[in-house]
Amino acid sequence: MGKQTGLLKFTGRVGDLIGYRVGKQYYVRSMPAEVRQSPRTKISSRYFGKASTLGAAMRHAMDPLLDIRYEHAMGNRLNKALLNVLREDDLHRQKRFIPRHFRGLEGFSLNQHANLSHVLTVTPSVSRNYDGSIEVHLPAMEAYTANPLATHLCIKAVAICVQPGFTNAAAVASAPVLVDVSRPSEALTLVMPAEKGALYCVVLEVMSCVAQGGKMHMLYNRKFSAADVIAVLPGKEERAPRPYTAVAEDAAIPFVPGLVVNFNQRE
Repeated sequence: MGKQTGLLKFTGRVGDLIGYRVGKQYYVRSMPAEVRQSPRTKISSRYFGKASTLGAAMRHAMDPLLDIRYEHAMGNRLNKALLNVLREDDLHRQKRFIPRHFRGLEGFSLNQHANLSHVLTVTPSVSRNYDGSIEVHLPAMEAYTANPLATHLCIKAVAICVQPGFTNAAAVASAPVLVDVSRPSEALTLVMPAEKGALYCVVLEVMSCVAQGGKMHMLYNRKFSAADVIAVLPGKEERAPRPYTAVAEDAAIPFVPGLVVNFNQRE
């Protein structure tokens, strides 16, 4: 692996070289002459492909709805987290995504430099209504730990719906709420429409803002911007197969010590 130092940098394959980007730096490596995979390596590659496909679908669904700046490392972290979700399956020989195992994503931070505890002094909660809609509740706040330059906090919730088959995803966002950090705020409720019985991952985003010239401007300091998965609503659970129980056709005769049984053959 070497760094690209020329004026023209590239990504992808060029001849026997492969260029790629990590953060702001470009690297290059040569293609292997032969790739040998063991059976275990093939299985791991298949599982990682499933996690990567779902991770890309979730990112593409939520990115247009979030204001936090995208981090290239976040994609790899999300894929790794989804791979751990996939490995939790102990019902099938070929591992599958199970809705209830997605709770392992709770607490996942889209911004690895700050989580919600850095920008919020209260703990949010999530509930689901009878019609399927999702509500995010925030208690009243009296103190703030936002950017010292901020005059407001912009709070928004995004619900990511993982489609059946676990290869596609869709997302919906609540209306953003501005909180004035110069005074205590009342309790807030963010509402998002959702499908009944579907699997949802709920993300809460908090951004620091400043009011200047009658306009609201976001402060993109990564130490004061957070977006975390605060809840996973599994929806319909997959039923585990019942264990097979052999049933005798005729009830067995219990053994009683000292009991003599005479069998007379009918003529």
